[in-house]
Amino acid sequence: MAENRCYDADCADENCYNPEHYNYICFDPDCDEIHCTDSNHYDKQILRDFQEKTDLSVYDHREEIDYDEDVDISICGCPDCADDHDHDHGHEHHHHEHVVEDSCSDSDCGCHDHEHEEDSCSDSDCGCHDHHDDDDIDISICGCPDCADDDHGHEHNQEDEELLAEGKPLIANRPIQIIVASGICFALGHILEWLSFNPTIVTIIFMIGAVIAGYEIAILAYRSLVKRHTVGPAMLMCIACVASFIIGHPEEGAAVTFLYYIAEFLEDYAEHRAKRSIKSLVEIAPDTARVKVGDSEELKNVDEVKIGDIVIVKPGDKVPMDGYVTSGSSSINQASITGESVPVLKEVGDEVFSGTVNEDGYFEMVVTKKAKDSVISKIVTLVKRSQLNRSETESLVEKVAKYYTPVMMVAALCVASIPPVLFGQNLTDWVYKALSLLVISCPCAFLISTPVGMVSAITSATKNGVIIKGSTYVEEMRDVKAVIFDKTGTLTEGKLVLSDVESLDDEYSKEDIIKIASSLEHNSSHPIAQAIVNYADENEIQFEEIEEFRNVPGKGIVANIGSEQYYAANESLIEGSVFDISRDEINRFSSEGKSIIFVGNSKNVLGIITVSDKIRANASEVIKDLKEQGVQTVMLTGDNKIAAKSVADEIGIDYVYSNLLPEDKLNLLDTIRNKFGDVAMVGDGINDAPALARANIGIAMGAAGSDVAIETADVALMQDDISKLPYLFSLSHKTMGIIKQNITVAIAVKLLCVILAILGIITLMMSVGFGDLGLTLLVILNSFRIGMVKDPLF
Repeated sequence: MAENRCYDADCADENCYNPEHYNYICFDPDCDEIHCTDSNHYDKQILRDFQEKTDLSVYDHREEIDYDEDVDISICGCPDCADDHDHDHGHEHHHHEHVVEDSCSDSDCGCHDHEHEEDSCSDSDCGCHDHHDDDDIDISICGCPDCADDDHGHEHNQEDEELLAEGKPLIANRPIQIIVASGICFALGHILEWLSFNPTIVTIIFMIGAVIAGYEIAILAYRSLVKRHTVGPAMLMCIACVASFIIGHPEEGAAVTFLYYIAEFLEDYAEHRAKRSIKSLVEIAPDTARVKVGDSEELKNVDEVKIGDIVIVKPGDKVPMDGYVTSGSSSINQASITGESVPVLKEVGDEVFSGTVNEDGYFEMVVTKKAKDSVISKIVTLVKRSQLNRSETESLVEKVAKYYTPVMMVAALCVASIPPVLFGQNLTDWVYKALSLLVISCPCAFLISTPVGMVSAITSATKNGVIIKGSTYVEEMRDVKAVIFDKTGTLTEGKLVLSDVESLDDEYSKEDIIKIASSLEHNSSHPIAQAIVNYADENEIQFEEIEEFRNVPGKGIVANIGSEQYYAANESLIEGSVFDISRDEINRFSSEGKSIIFVGNSKNVLGIITVSDKIRANASEVIKDLKEQGVQTVMLTGDNKIAAKSVADEIGIDYVYSNLLPEDKLNLLDTIRNKFGDVAMVGDGINDAPALARANIGIAMGAAGSDVAIETADVALMQDDISKLPYLFSLSHKTMGIIKQNITVAIAVKLLCVILAILGIITLMMSVGFGDLGLTLLVILNSFRIGMVKDPLF
């Protein structure tokens, strides 16, 4: 059988490299042509030489994930928050100290007044779960040294743990009380000053306001200086406040602590929102499950439910555990996992996930995973761990901030001393200007400009059924120039069905062809094999015993039935052989996008079986949207060329690779990266695991039903659907655009304030108000816009 080298079914040239017929990308990394016509550039040895001399391990993102690990996250990198980032900006986080395995050392807690079995407590009145479950959700937007506490020695009180407690009036929250009290003193001081009251009384009023807002700031400054031997923003504010009172500007001293406290409160609020986003994921899964015990049911804590237990789920209930339906049926809202709110019908044998909502039916399910191993639990862990994979932009901002504050402190010292000493200028005036520089040197607004945006992007994506494992991948998605798709199960639904059976030998009926093929394929897990075996089962065709089974990777199966050797293979196994197969017959099926399996023996090709796979309904829209964003699209498949081109043309794919062996995917990925730049690989995360790991961004589909997919990929699409890809690209571009705005504005405002402070145009209060409070508010509000990114397809 002659080999057809190009994708044009009517081309007779066996060595065709016409760009119109043959849209392979050549292997030569030094060739500038995409549609290369030089046949020498298609020698795989060129690519092998490139791979041998290039360190490709830099692209490998695979990592072992310990889902039991207590993840400690610091979003900001300034020295005050750099350690254990224990914020105490007006809202005390009263945690109990913990020792081994979440045991509580607080004698008054009460969580040890009863026995615990396997770290789970069944006493509903214990309350130990109420304050221990969320200890590992530790997120800090600010990274200044003031927010760190190595010793965890500060007091925590559970009732004050929330920044703004739910169900309480706003004024009942301690931070709001401090802001209001300090603000009243600040306003009262200005009123009395305007009414020409005794200056001493006015100063005392300002001092009371400064103490109310500045007490906790002073505590932070003390911890930073004494425990970590660093000078953080809180210390700078304390110096500015005290110095303002000394040089006769009490109103400025009160303004510094009042406005700085509000700025820190806003940072804490952004942190609180991030923490609530993750906490809301934790709260999706119910705490209890109805376990079937004989003919009755027993309500148990989910930690006590074992694998294999039968759980009852009633209408309106949340599914408590991961498992399979054993009886009954119902519509399930899986929005918490997949981001898709349209209910999905679940029947016997279908998989259900913890945290999803049973809409209307009654069903029973068998538990397949422990609560801590459920999909929603893994999502929570991955979202928390995502902050450990910081982007280059975050790292750069933190490096700049480390030098920014010391440089500004030296500048402030020079401003305070050089003009009075060398030029005889007024000392008080220049000290005042120096104090303005000192408060401008606070780096918090600059530091949070990136992480607050990244947190917003990752949590927003999670709610839309997209798990991003780190901010570095949010940043890298913007640079992706080509997306590589595996065909079966990615661009198509992956539900292959047998379409046609043609006998090419009069001695063999169609049933004989199916019997031979199904006998060879019945031990294979390949989708094509399963389609043939399913057809045989449905038509009650019996399998024959086989011997000397041999799998030829990427080509087919060879085995003996009785004393004769048979094969079931694709086109690549018989190309170039003496078998006389009509190319027109092959092209007839291939042009319809069908995959062809040749069944034969050592003498002849006995028959042809074709299987078809339905193209995903939204595949064309996804490809079109990616192209509009300037992204090249590539399809990989083991199918023959004509069938591959038929599918690619229908969807609108730019480039096609067909007749691929499993190892070819890695080779082609390197080729595509050489030609276009950064690449993303989209697959199922199982068969494509090596390619997903080698790509700049590995994207796994259908991760809700696959632990391997969740762990292998950098980005996991929880639905078995590619429709979220345009959203992912839009989110990346929007996020990086907003972060660029944040950084640019932060730098511009800081520099402007420095110039105006040296010229004496702005006051100390204005320096704090614009250079810290105003800037922080602007950065946070701008970053919240990321959560409004919509899916371009909907």
